[in-house]
Amino acid sequence: MKTLMLAALAGVLSLGLWSVAADRTPAVDPVTTRSIPAPAGTHSYTISNVVANTACLAERGGRISSRSERFAANIDCDAVWPRLSAARTWVNNGDGTVVVADAQGEPILTVVDGDGLAYEAVEPADAMITMISAD
Repeated sequence: MKTLMLAALAGVLSLGLWSVAADRTPAVDPVTTRSIPAPAGTHSYTISNVVANTACLAERGGRISSRSERFAANIDCDAVWPRLSAARTWVNNGDGTVVVADAQGEPILTVVDGDGLAYEAVEPADAMITMISAD
């Protein structure tokens, strides 16, 4: 009888220890990992002037309105086309043309979707400019 009581007591103790252990939260590694998000909606372009044999990089992104986005070109883009570094907006006209304009809305270049991933300048007429996606 003593053996049966000892077995029952051991069972109750082990059940109690098991329930206490089950209530503890498991040890979790506190390290948090995240990825670095790419800037949403940005596109890089290589802008080339065939006549002047020059090129530069520019970036389009950051929606301003339903048809316009921010546009940024470095100062070295002025060698590709005059005042190109002053460009601040990319305005999609909805007719297949895009106007690259300065902060006052004055057009610097008007481009159309060309072959493949390239845009080709149509205004001014003497601009032999191509914009190729660098993404």
